[in-house]
Amino acid sequence: MSRYLRITDIIRPIGNKRSIASNDAPFIGVNVQQVKIGPKEHTIKFDMKTNTPEEMENLKHELAGVLNVSEPAKIVYGDEPDKYYLGYPVDDITPDNITRWFQRSEFKIFIADGVAHSSTYREFNDVKIDSGKLVIDVDNRGTTHALPIITVNHKSTNGYIGLVNSVSAFELGNKEGYVTDPRLRSESLLNYRGDKVSAGLSSGRRNQAVLNDTSQALDGTLGIVNVWNRPHMHITGIGKGNGNHAASLTWDIPADSFGNRGSLNEYFWWRQVFRVGRYDQLGFIKIMFSDEQGRFLYGVESIKRETGAKCEYNFLVTNGQGGFKLVNQWEFEAEENQATNPFDPPRGWSDLERRDDVVQVFWFGGYHKFRVPEIAGKKSAKIHIALGTFGNREWPTHMYIDGFEYRKDMVSGNRAVPNRFSAGTEVVINSEDDTVQVNGIDSVSDVVDGSNWLSIPPGRSSIECYLSSFSGDKPSIKIQFEERWL
Repeated sequence: MSRYLRITDIIRPIGNKRSIASNDAPFIGVNVQQVKIGPKEHTIKFDMKTNTPEEMENLKHELAGVLNVSEPAKIVYGDEPDKYYLGYPVDDITPDNITRWFQRSEFKIFIADGVAHSSTYREFNDVKIDSGKLVIDVDNRGTTHALPIITVNHKSTNGYIGLVNSVSAFELGNKEGYVTDPRLRSESLLNYRGDKVSAGLSSGRRNQAVLNDTSQALDGTLGIVNVWNRPHMHITGIGKGNGNHAASLTWDIPADSFGNRGSLNEYFWWRQVFRVGRYDQLGFIKIMFSDEQGRFLYGVESIKRETGAKCEYNFLVTNGQGGFKLVNQWEFEAEENQATNPFDPPRGWSDLERRDDVVQVFWFGGYHKFRVPEIAGKKSAKIHIALGTFGNREWPTHMYIDGFEYRKDMVSGNRAVPNRFSAGTEVVINSEDDTVQVNGIDSVSDVVDGSNWLSIPPGRSSIECYLSSFSGDKPSIKIQFEERWL
C-alpha cells in the first residue's frame, strides 16, 4: 500500500464485539440464552501526498480500485509478521483537504471471521496406539478453536475413519464397509500411482492399444520426465507424416485372488496434466477399456484439435457394431487456470466407475452416471492409455499421465474384506472448507450423517482415530492447522 499512502496509525480493538441473547428470569436477573462473538473492525489512518492536485486525484482513483474487492483480502501488518487477517474495506473514505496535494483520512477493515490467522500451519504426525485406537496429541497455542486439515495415508484396506476429540466427532465411510454381501470384496489389481508410474511404463505392452477408432498410427514412444517434483509419463517420440500418431501402453487386467479374470464391476483412478505451451499445439490423451475379444468397450479422451485454448473431454462407448459413439462432451481450456482447466499441474485427478452397463464419470468436482446397454454383460479385459497428436503438429508441452490404479469390485469369495479405502489411498478431511477428498477427488458424500467437522480447542488436547475392525497395518496420519486468535 506504500505506493498509494503512508499509514500513520492502525487501531485494532482488543478482542471482538460480543453480544448476549437473554430472556427474563423468574425472580432476579435474566437467563442467558447465547453468547455470540462477532467480527473485528480495524481502522487504518493514513496520509496521501503528491506533487500536484492532478496527481492527487489520479492517486485517489487508483486507491479506490485497490480497495474494490468482492472477496476478503489477505492483510498483514508489519508488527504482526507471523499473522494475517482476511478483511473487506467498508464505509466511505472522506479525506481532509489539508492542501490539494496533501490529504489525510482513514478507512475501516471489516474482519468477517473475527480472527487473526497464523501465517504458517502447525503440523502433528506422532501417532500412538491406545486400546486399539490411534491417538494424536496436538497443541493449539491460539485463543480460539482451530480448524484442522487431516491427511490419512492408508497402508492396508479400510472402510471407515472416525475422528473424536473433546468438542467434536466426525465419521467417514462405514465401519464394516459398503459391501452388504459378505461374499463380495474389492481388490486393487494394478497400482502405478505417484512414483510407481515408472513401473507402469515398464510393465505395459507398447503400441498394441485398442482405442475407440483406428484414426491414429501407433508408432510413438513414451518415457518419464520429472516436472513439479514428480515423475510423469510423456511422449518422447512420434511418427511423421499425414494422419494422427500416438504412443500407447496396454495392460491385461490381472486375475483376482480367486483366479477369475475380467470384470463387470470396476474402478479406475488416474492423474493427468493437459496444458499447452503454445496455442497451436494439438494432441490427445485416451483412457480406454476393451473386452476379452479385443473389442473397444468404453473410455474417455482429453483432446485438443484446434488452435487456441479450447479442449474437449469426451466419454465414448462402443456402438455395438465395431465403431463408437459419443455419450457426453465437456469443454475445458488447456491453460494455467484452475477455474477452466481441471487438468492443471496441481490437480488432474479423475476416475471412472463401472457397474455392468452403468458407467460413472468424474468431471470437474462432480459425478455423472450414464447407462450404456451396449456393454451390458461384457467383461473388461484390458486397459489402454494412448498419448498422441495430429499429423506433424507439435503436441502439448505438458501432456502427461502421472499414475493410475485399477480396482476390481464385487469379487466373489468366501470372506469379506470391504475396502472403500484400499492400501495406498490418501484421504484428506478439511475442516477449513468442509470438504473430503479421496485420492484428490471430492468425496463429501462419504461423510456420515450427523457428523461434526472437527475443531481443536485452545491448549493441549488429543484426537482419537478409529478404523474398520478388519484394517491391518495402521495408516500414517498428519494433522495441520492454522492457529487463530481473537
